[in-house]
Amino acid sequence: MDRDDEQMRALLAEVAEQHGPPLGFSADGIARRSRRIKLARWGAGVAGSLTVTAVIALSVVLATNRPVPPATPPPITITTTATPTESATPTTTTSQVPTTTETTTGS
Repeated sequence: MDRDDEQMRALLAEVAEQHGPPLGFSADGIARRSRRIKLARWGAGVAGSLTVTAVIALSVVLATNRPVPPATPPPITITTTATPTESATPTTTTSQVPTTTETTTGS
């Protein structure tokens, strides 16, 4: 035999004696992975639910918390009673005083 053949046999014998990684999957590994996936999905569901709840609550608060415009006072009316000289019943005239937003024009 050749020296190379002897070295090859020795190398193959040494490799055959070493134990390699386990082949295939174990039941414990599969169960562990399943629990991790289940926990991750549950966490994503809880996070999504909390996000949706927070968005709905925020939109309700913003929709109902709008500033209310200040109330404007009712227009002021002046009532005058004049007694004409020809008739015996008094005549009542009602006129409206312009507010600051109304403009009056004089003729």
